[in-house]
Amino acid sequence: MTILMVCGFTLVFAFISLFSVSQFRELMYDSPKSRVEQTFNPNSDPRKRLEPAPVMDYTSTVEQVLKMKSGSKATEREFNGRWYFFERQGDKLAYLDITKEHEILENVSRRLLWIFGMAEIALLILSMMLTRSNMRPIMRSWKQQRRFVADAAHEFKTPMTVIQNDLERMLEHPQDTVMDQVENVAGALTEVRHLNNLIGDMLTLAQSDADVPMFKFDDFDLAETVNEVGDIFKFSAEERDQKLEIDVPETLPMYGDEQRIRQLLIILIDNAQKYAGPDSVVTVKAEQKNNSIKLSVSDTGSGVTDEQKKHLFDRFYRVDKARSRTSGGHGLGLSIAKWVVQGHHGTIQVVDTVPHGTTFNIVLPKTAKTRNGKEK
Repeated sequence: MTILMVCGFTLVFAFISLFSVSQFRELMYDSPKSRVEQTFNPNSDPRKRLEPAPVMDYTSTVEQVLKMKSGSKATEREFNGRWYFFERQGDKLAYLDITKEHEILENVSRRLLWIFGMAEIALLILSMMLTRSNMRPIMRSWKQQRRFVADAAHEFKTPMTVIQNDLERMLEHPQDTVMDQVENVAGALTEVRHLNNLIGDMLTLAQSDADVPMFKFDDFDLAETVNEVGDIFKFSAEERDQKLEIDVPETLPMYGDEQRIRQLLIILIDNAQKYAGPDSVVTVKAEQKNNSIKLSVSDTGSGVTDEQKKHLFDRFYRVDKARSRTSGGHGLGLSIAKWVVQGHHGTIQVVDTVPHGTTFNIVLPKTAKTRNGKEK
């Protein structure tokens, strides 16, 4: 597309330059040409006619001019490095020195060609810069897609290998009962659940990339939703020797997709509990500030480095791959969390918890915008 634009502008510049030169040529030669032509007009003022020329040897040039048919229009010719307008009417011949006009025309033509040439070069450089700039997101998307496919293949391969090994061990003892093979059955079932969650998350992200409408906005109480999700994770907090604190007002009305906000809370709390470690505190806080709602999920774990923060929302990125594998994580949760926040026209940031740990700060508009840009 950019190449076609450059070619189009090149043709336009060429046409403009040729047209400008031709128009300037007519303008410069109009007066000398008319003066030569009026010499043969019997009705013209004799004072406006050409003066007799000094005696000079124009033999070779005149011989060429005499070959012109009588009545031919005035024409320009060069003689000994100078330019003249000649016109013949019968046996009469008139001429006018136009060397000065010709030099001006040549200078203007060269300048116009130089200007349009520089403009064309500038346009070419600009088009190359724009092309490179436009290609960057395409190349970035292409690389992300390749990495996504490679990571997805790896994520599928691991549980499939585990399931295959469990089934092969079961086939080695065909006479065993289910209770005898309960360990292999449980392992295969765990991996199937892991695959099911992975496929669901990948489907969600694929639909988000395709810009499929997946949000149903309505009025709901965010405080109630936070408390309900907190009740779900209280048992897991006790199992991990952690403390889960919920800090929300009695009511916190909001307009948004309650199910997606619930999904966001589950992802962030689950992520905090997995990486915080024992004897840590996970705090969920929600409050209203002006026309926005601030939601935060923090932990007092070991925290993450600045380099890790840059990639936390990348798909399939995991800070500790070994821990994620044993805990059932596959690195898509935070990508989905970011998508949910962006779907509500909000922002999400990762900061350090004082004195140590990680905090996810989310700011959501209390009055969310719908897909058509209208507010409610």
